Amino acid sequence: SLLQEICVMENLSSKARSRLFSELSCHLQVKDVHSFLGIEDGEEAPGQELCDMSDEETGSLGQYSSPVCKNPVTISIRGTGKDIYMQDVLNFKEASIYLEEGADFEPPHPPWDRSILTILLLLHRKWLYAMDMVAALMLLLLGLCEAPCLPSLELPVLVHTGVEVGCLTITLLVVMLKIRTRWRTAWGQRRDLAKLVLTLVLIAEAVFVMVRRKPHWRFTRALRPVFLIENHFMTGVRRFLRQLMESLPPILDIMGLMMFMITIYSVLGFYLLGPTENSPGSPFFQSLTDSMVNLFVLLTTANFPDIMMPSYNENMAYTIFFISYLSINLYFLMNLMLTVVYKTFADVEEKKFSTLIAGKAEAASKAFSLLKSSETGVVEYSSFRGLMKEYQPMRGDVDTLLIWKFLTRASSKPDSLTSAEFSLVYQAISFKWNLLSGKEGVTCWYRGSNKVLVKIVTSVSSFVSSKGFEFAVYGLVGLNTALLVLQAGLIQTTDQDHIVYNTEVGLVFMLLYVAEVVLKLLGMGLRGYLSCPWNIFDLLVTTTSLISLVLVFSSYDVEEHMSTIVVLRLVRVLRLFRMKKRFRDVFGTAVILLPHLVSTVIVLQLLYYFFAIIGMELFSSYDLLNCCKGSPIESFYFHHPEPHAVLHGFYFMNNFHSLPEAAITLFELTVVNNWSIIMEAHVIVTGTGWTRLYFIIFYLLTLVVLTIVVAAILEAFLFRIQYKKALKKEDESGQLAVTVNISSAELSSLPHSLPSRLLSKLKYSLPRLEPGSDTLLTFRGDKRQGGPERSCSIFSTRPEVLGQIASAGVGGGRVGHRAGV
Repeated sequence: SLLQEICVMENLSSKARSRLFSELSCHLQVKDVHSFLGIEDGEEAPGQELCDMSDEETGSLGQYSSPVCKNPVTISIRGTGKDIYMQDVLNFKEASIYLEEGADFEPPHPPWDRSILTILLLLHRKWLYAMDMVAALMLLLLGLCEAPCLPSLELPVLVHTGVEVGCLTITLLVVMLKIRTRWRTAWGQRRDLAKLVLTLVLIAEAVFVMVRRKPHWRFTRALRPVFLIENHFMTGVRRFLRQLMESLPPILDIMGLMMFMITIYSVLGFYLLGPTENSPGSPFFQSLTDSMVNLFVLLTTANFPDIMMPSYNENMAYTIFFISYLSINLYFLMNLMLTVVYKTFADVEEKKFSTLIAGKAEAASKAFSLLKSSETGVVEYSSFRGLMKEYQPMRGDVDTLLIWKFLTRASSKPDSLTSAEFSLVYQAISFKWNLLSGKEGVTCWYRGSNKVLVKIVTSVSSFVSSKGFEFAVYGLVGLNTALLVLQAGLIQTTDQDHIVYNTEVGLVFMLLYVAEVVLKLLGMGLRGYLSCPWNIFDLLVTTTSLISLVLVFSSYDVEEHMSTIVVLRLVRVLRLFRMKKRFRDVFGTAVILLPHLVSTVIVLQLLYYFFAIIGMELFSSYDLLNCCKGSPIESFYFHHPEPHAVLHGFYFMNNFHSLPEAAITLFELTVVNNWSIIMEAHVIVTGTGWTRLYFIIFYLLTLVVLTIVVAAILEAFLFRIQYKKALKKEDESGQLAVTVNISSAELSSLPHSLPSRLLSKLKYSLPRLEPGSDTLLTFRGDKRQGGPERSCSIFSTRPEVLGQIASAGVGGGRVGHRAGV
């Protein structure tokens, strides 16, 4: 039976197990086989016809019995053609994993065995990773529904613990599969083992809470972000954390020096400004502990000049103490820390990109070894197409053919790829392709035979691409902005009738903006129009403004929302930043930094979640309303019973009663303005000075993360300058753009499945090709003008980087240099 066959599968040899898949595939339904193999509906599986062969045609391949099952089962294995196809599918998937690891700075995994669990992970790993991502997000969102939380969001204990156990079970399944695939090196996978232990601990805690049906202190909930960080799709976050850890030693050195200076000044301040027999001294230096705490707060300037004024009132000379302290710690050591962190960050960046280039070369080498033919030692097009369907399934067959043509453009055998040619695969997949029209290489979206439409589209395309049209639009936006600002200066209330920028004036501008959108759509086509982010921004603003204008002229009452409509129109002024080169550099740097900033925001959010859970466990039971009577901060927490009274202190809202409130409180601590007031209030209600450790540690960690962000911004700006000096504009255009020709015969030979046709229609406006015609189509490939491609183009020219690439064994130093460009 089928279950008995699966029972014996783990105990068969690798060759017998692989052939057993062939037998099972012949007996299962075709739809199930396609789902198991990851084959799309409508695509014919090569070797499928071998399942119908007789024993005489395929030959008997032996019998195998199970040493585990009580009743030995005799299995006849057939179908060598299906066996080969199965191995090809698994090779495609594992090769794509190698390429992903090379692009994500991950070390290449050791060769996987082909056990049943490994094959299941290979075939369905993306679904498993997606389920793991959903489970990790659900675990984080449970913090909104577990006590303490907002009453409207609270769930019963059995419900949220049941959801938690379900999510942790999914996480446990994924991590167990990963450990099983690396069984021989499992003890060396410390991250996977740590995740396994954490998962088991959280499951045990959730079951305990479910049995008691009553929540208790659970500080381990703060470790839930670990599951999201360890998810397959969070490679950028893990990369940022690695950079953070590598940049940490110099930060700790400077912080240690700062704490030493704080200690020295605390002792000096206590003896100089503290209480004596004849004077009560400064209220901020009553003890050594008070001195250290207040001087640490002074480092953030949150209590300046309040901390200095009592001493200043007693003797002006005491101000030298505070001026020297701030000069040394704030203006010297803090800036010195930024300098040291930037230097370390720059070294880490250089090391990162050199490692990236060498890592990509090694990953391409391992992927090539899986794809190459055992007979010829080269990669055939069918194997390359299978790889691309796994690595980048949204590429489509036309893109795959273009990448193949680019890789074989200088080869004497364009029907196969050598190791040196395959090493350029990362460079090839970084291009974005566009179909060109005409000998001049002018992009034209219309491919029909109507000569009138061709002439109209060509004329409109030239018009909207001209400098005159661009500056006319800039002038229109500038005039619109000037009228809006003038109108805002004349009115006194936001709902007052507009005189300068009234409805009729707004209608004129709106018609002009709509005309701009229509002309660009006609001249550039929908794909060309949407390919520019600024055009998408214009379309959104124009559509929103058009809807608002329709509502104004309709019977719908929008007078109370008129100010919002005006603000939306003001957003269009951002387009004016494209006019000045320095502003374009700012936006260009933002594009380079965008992936890094996204990772930084995620890390900050997870840091907030970690401290929010700990803060909720520690402080959620304390009420801060009117909490600090008789203290210097009483006025901040005083709440008058009359709602319209003047003496209101709303600081009691900065609490840890729920996850949203805790997040807002932590953001206020990040800003550091009056953060010491929040800290001292919690010290008063808890009755212990150890509470300050929570707030001080949070401030120090956020300081470290934000310092890394500043260093990244500086590195990005200096990198743009370095890049422009390293490459001239002519050389740059040659490296970031290529052209590839495809004949009509090659296009007609592509698969005509429904997904392939849909992807081709969405990306390209291919002309109708007559059967037997010899039409040659030209495609232009453009690289992204930011990101790792530009970085690699600089770092790959250095001798030490070329040595690392050459040692990876992919095509030698010259190939490595070309791969980095």
